Amino acid sequence: MSELQDDIQSSELPDALGRLFLKAESAMELRNWSYAISLLQAILVKEPGFLPGRRALRLSAVKNNEGKKGMKMGTEAIKVMRLQSGVKKDPLGVMAELEKEVLAVDPYNAAANELLYEAAAAAGLPMTGGFALETVIEGDPDNLKFYHKLGDFYVDRGALDQAAVTYGKICEKDRTDLTASKKYKDATAQASIKSQKWDGEGDWRDRLKDKDASKELESKGRAAMTPDMLRVQAEQLAAEYANDQNNIDITKRLATTYEELEEFETALSFYEWAFHLSNNDPALEKKCAKLREMVTAAHLESLRKFIEENPDHPDVAIYQAQLDEAKATELQLLISESQERVDRNPTDNELRFELGSRLFDAGKYRDSIQHLQQAKRSPSLRIKVMNMLGQCYERMGMTDLAATQFEDAIKELTGMDEIKKDLLYNLGLLYHKLENPAKYMEALKQIYAVDYGYRDVAARVEGSYEG
Repeated sequence: MSELQDDIQSSELPDALGRLFLKAESAMELRNWSYAISLLQAILVKEPGFLPGRRALRLSAVKNNEGKKGMKMGTEAIKVMRLQSGVKKDPLGVMAELEKEVLAVDPYNAAANELLYEAAAAAGLPMTGGFALETVIEGDPDNLKFYHKLGDFYVDRGALDQAAVTYGKICEKDRTDLTASKKYKDATAQASIKSQKWDGEGDWRDRLKDKDASKELESKGRAAMTPDMLRVQAEQLAAEYANDQNNIDITKRLATTYEELEEFETALSFYEWAFHLSNNDPALEKKCAKLREMVTAAHLESLRKFIEENPDHPDVAIYQAQLDEAKATELQLLISESQERVDRNPTDNELRFELGSRLFDAGKYRDSIQHLQQAKRSPSLRIKVMNMLGQCYERMGMTDLAATQFEDAIKELTGMDEIKKDLLYNLGLLYHKLENPAKYMEALKQIYAVDYGYRDVAARVEGSYEG
């Protein structure tokens, strides 16, 4: 297929087609929509990249079908399905057939416009494809699937500002759409970098107070760097990144700098790109997973705070349901991601512990145990694992096994750190449940002796004396 010109203007049409377009415009002025449709369809067969003509065709179809009953859903679906098989072989033919068979009588048809998008992409007419997505949204402003596709389209075309606006609209419509929230932040960050004109010799150099400032910043430890210093470093690295976006070292340093700035969503976008460049480096995969979980948790926390601070909001029950659903969905996604990482690296005990912990959070204690038992082989994880194993056994009613895990872990700890306090607390509650008041108090008093404010220990211990 010869290369097609996308977004042809009326002034670029051959004389014969130009005259035909003038007739179509006249027909539209006279509100003779059906005649305008036939003329515009004929033009687009010859010049499928004539986007103004396609816009006029869609407007004419909308006007021509106002107040009319649409096609039967079965008829629409059959015609679209019949055309799907021809997208790769004859995308231009599919586009022409869609305009004639479906979009002329049902211009906002989602399936037909989605197929038009795919056919236009196959034909090398991306602007026409983008118009197809815009059409669906115009006809169905709540169709978030097409908002996502349109946002991704803008990102692929480098229209980051438009992408950010599109993803932002999704977030307005659905506060729990974590994917849209992340993409909105990523597009905004990338648009900001692009707007700074960091693609030449660079004004960023002028932002440094002297020529050696860059090297000085690199030589200092990040722990000693102020936010302003980190910001300058981020700008310097962004300039280098703009010149070579496939440089994994620069990408990782930029991600780390944004992480130090606590701009975690932006950091995540660069870590994910670094992971892609690294051919699936396990260390970068873990970093991405950690930040992704942090970003998601922050989003869910903001929604929780909104609900807490606005108890009388008319939609608070809806938001609460969305929050509960989002939490459950996110946890399931985290479990799936962890399982995939374990499948790729079955001997990695940290990944086993991560998967076991997430299964525990989901209440899948039996599934959690098998991964925790393997993770227990790691000396650095051993105590944490034993604490969680004890809780799994306790939840499953195997109290003797639970007590053994807690007590063995406590014996291995000499100092009274947070982990030991947690173990003693869990052991105490277990013995309280087993109606063994002596061992119950023995465990909690050890905490009481060093940390009066730990959870409800003081109330429990002091209450035992009062009783």
